[in-house]
Amino acid sequence: MSKAEAIAGQVISVEGDLLFSTVVEKRTALLNQLKQVQGPCQLDFSAVGRVDSSALSLWFCCERLALARGFELTAINTPEDLLSIARLVGVEENLH
Repeated sequence: MSKAEAIAGQVISVEGDLLFSTVVEKRTALLNQLKQVQGPCQLDFSAVGRVDSSALSLWFCCERLALARGFELTAINTPEDLLSIARLVGVEENLH
């Protein structure tokens, strides 16, 4: 890892639809990737298509793992639909 990468941390791309029908498989893969992270990490949602409330659940699973492992996790390129769901339940600040 270069010095620039160490400062910026890791970026993990989240891809595809985050729906009830797909989120369990994606959560397993994503949590496995996050278990390898050392230092700050960003989840990049720019390649995500459709979302439902299960996407918010996925974010909270990732956030809990990061907290337990002691690293900062931030969301980037968060889909507007996911932000709307987070606003609706009063947790939008968790996705910034």
